[in-house]
Amino acid sequence: MKATALGCYGQTQPTSPFLDRIAKQGAQFQQCHVTHTKCVPSRASLLTAQYPHVNGHRTLALETRPHEIHLIRQLKDHGYETALVGKNHVVDKQTMPQTFDHHLGGKGKATMEGDGQMAPGSYYVGQDTASCEAFLDTTYTDTAIDWVTQRDTEKPFFMWLNWKSPHPPYTTPAPYFGKLDRDRIELPPKDRGLNKPSFQKMVYDTYGLDAMTDAQWRELRATYLEMCLYIDGQVQRMYEALEKIGQLENTIIVFWSDHGDFAGEHQLTEKWDTCFYDCLTRVPLIIDGPGITEPCNSNALVESIDILPTVLDLVDVPIPLGVQGRSFVPILTGQATEHRDLVFCQGGQEPALLALTVKADAKPRPCQAYQLKQKCLENDPNINLRAKMIRDHRYKYCYRQQGPEELYDLQQDPWELVNIASEPEHRDLLDTYRLKMLDKLIEAETVEPYQNFLEA
Repeated sequence: MKATALGCYGQTQPTSPFLDRIAKQGAQFQQCHVTHTKCVPSRASLLTAQYPHVNGHRTLALETRPHEIHLIRQLKDHGYETALVGKNHVVDKQTMPQTFDHHLGGKGKATMEGDGQMAPGSYYVGQDTASCEAFLDTTYTDTAIDWVTQRDTEKPFFMWLNWKSPHPPYTTPAPYFGKLDRDRIELPPKDRGLNKPSFQKMVYDTYGLDAMTDAQWRELRATYLEMCLYIDGQVQRMYEALEKIGQLENTIIVFWSDHGDFAGEHQLTEKWDTCFYDCLTRVPLIIDGPGITEPCNSNALVESIDILPTVLDLVDVPIPLGVQGRSFVPILTGQATEHRDLVFCQGGQEPALLALTVKADAKPRPCQAYQLKQKCLENDPNINLRAKMIRDHRYKYCYRQQGPEELYDLQQDPWELVNIASEPEHRDLLDTYRLKMLDKLIEAETVEPYQNFLEA
């Protein structure tokens, strides 16, 4: 879920009435950015409050391991009962019992393949065949409500509830599907693809997205936004369940997403590992509950690695050594307005890993669009070589091992359509941000806690 999918972040469609209410009464961060635009690396980074590269979390199936810092384990060690509801994508088998007392699922389903009426790489399904009650995320909510209402209330709890939506394929059940008027769906401006990284054209061509009409893009974008509206309803169900059992006033609620989605921006769908447009890196962050002294709508730059140190700070549990995230409690209490000078994001892999790229048809994948995604890597693995991004309130700079540097003036070009890195009049500005990137890379180097040495 990208931030701009919600009304409290500027969405004009009615996608988030309940989340908008929570944001208004609690704390909302306008500029929360993930440290990686892929599921597992982003979640691992949240859990450890360290950048993905520190422990090599650069792709799927590289989940956190027992030797790593785990901030949820820190809560568990301090008496909290911990539960993970929904998809894992964060800890390996050995680490699961050390981190979560319970891993709970749901019995629902979600359709993965469309009817072929749109481009094969559109990820579009439309109305799901499952009823709302039998849809996957509904059953995740059911499971979470059952657990939190039946557990022993003598111990405090931490629950991580993972909904799948609005992750592609783009599908949601009735009555949410069709809620939005397609004629009122705004399309983003066209990206001409000039001086852009090569993956952008590769994905566009391989996915067949040149065949998408404006009407189809509106349909796709509307369905994506309806998926967000559906999740808004699930948040409300969970919130009201806590209220019903008398735990709402004693519970900190954090709403966050592990990455965004193109959903038509730059004429693309889903996401890409080495892409750092705001539609992928900028996500909602809404917090409500004890520790927030008054409503807060902050424009401070925060990273996803800052979230769990903040939670530990709020519940007075020590933050372990070696953590790279920073608590932003001073913003929640009105003692500060700024947090970071810039945010940092990374993606891609090393050549040795890309050399192992398998053919698109070598193993089954959830839907045809994922086969095409693999086809892009088969055609040119180097489109996924490592890349880094830094962003402040005005400019964004991206460096990649292959392809052009990118520099965007976010004030003049909020859609990130014009890469000004190669323009002579911006040479000094480019040099400034190259040095900022170098400083950040040094700061973000592997952090070892040296616990025994420090205690000695």
